Parts: sequence; structure tokens; C-alpha cells
Amino acid sequence: MSALTFTFKASSPASKTVKQLDCRQLIPSALAGLSNKKVASLVLPCASCEPMTVADFFDVSGDDTNNIIFRNTSTQLDYIGYGMKEGEITIEGDAGDYLGANMQGGVLVCQGNAKERTADKMRRGILLIDGDVGAYCGSRMIAGTVGIYGSTGPHLGYGLRRGTILLNKQANLSATWLDCGMHTLPFLSLLLTAFKPLKSKFSKLNNTRVQRWMGDASQTGKGEILLFQD
Repeated sequence: MSALTFTFKASSPASKTVKQLDCRQLIPSALAGLSNKKVASLVLPCASCEPMTVADFFDVSGDDTNNIIFRNTSTQLDYIGYGMKEGEITIEGDAGDYLGANMQGGVLVCQGNAKERTADKMRRGILLIDGDVGAYCGSRMIAGTVGIYGSTGPHLGYGLRRGTILLNKQANLSATWLDCGMHTLPFLSLLLTAFKPLKSKFSKLNNTRVQRWMGDASQTGKGEILLFQD
């Protein structure tokens, strides 16, 4: 079996018509057991246009619905991995708003940048972004692990209750995130080992020395932000 692959047709009439495309249906649990023909015929929600199908926006190939790849992507694609419960999704490019929002399991890797509200209300699972993220990344997180290799926008971890945000670059954090100093955390060696098979920049990290913040103190304060040290 080969990965179920959605190659975005950026120059298609449909893609030029729709400003932002809602991709929340394209997750492993929703597509399990469907043929390529059935997947291509699925109608995607569009508030500003007539109903259009997956085939209007993507070339569809492969058959492994538990392993999904998005290719030739852009920030036009919103809600990728929304509500994901299982499997693996790899995005070979950029993603729009609400990447991995309400995630409940599985692994989601974005090899480019993501826009706003990444991992909003995330409950569990692993979400890794190799590029930059926009405002409110990790907002209202309940649990799970998010990694951002690039830079972060404002309001990182806003309203976060639990969970872990991993950083490779310093972020501008609000006063509700409390600096807990430098730590060597043994659990990170296990987590980084789990990243090794993934097609992400995080697969190359080996350092378990981090600066740690706890927060969001306006909520339970039981979440953490970890900045890898050189």
C-alpha cells in the first residue's frame, strides 16, 4: 500500500475561486475504507461558493488512508488535521489556519509554515511544524505535544491548560508564562527517539537541555514550553 496523497491543484478554477479551503474531512478516520474514486467525490464545505468536490482541488493517488500526504500545499488550506484521532499526516508545504486544531491523536507533520490558531484546543497527539507559525499557536490546548522549529507569532500558548510546546527559537511569551530556568529532562530522550522516523527537522534533534516555562497561569498553569539549548 502507498500513502493516500492529495496533490493541491493551485491553478485549477476551483482553487482560484475559493480564498480558503476547509480540509477537515481529509483525516484517516473519516476516509478509512473509502476508494480513491469515493474520496475524490467527497464534497468539501465552502461558505462562499457552490459545493465542490475533493477532485476539484486535488489530484488523489495512493490507498493507505492511515498514512496521508498533502503535496504542493499553501496557506490557502485551512483545518488540515482538524479533529484527527489516529494515523499520520505529512504536509509537504505550508498550511493555513487551525492546523491540527482539536487533534485527539495521531501524528501530524508540517514541513513548511502554518498560519494562525495552530493546535487550538488540541487534546492529544504529536504536531510538528518545521517552519514558522502565526498568532495563537497552542491556544486553549488541553494536552498533547506541539513542536515549532521556526519562529512563533504573538500569544503563544494563550489559555493553554496542559500539554507541551517545544521550541527551537526564543519566543516572546506573555507574563502568564513563568520562567522555571534550565533543566535536563530525561523524558525528552524518549520523545526525540519517537521523532526519528518522522520526515521532520525534529528527527535530527538530540539535545535534552532546555529552558522551561510553566503556564498558562491564567488557567491551570500545568502546561509547559521548552526551548532547546545549543
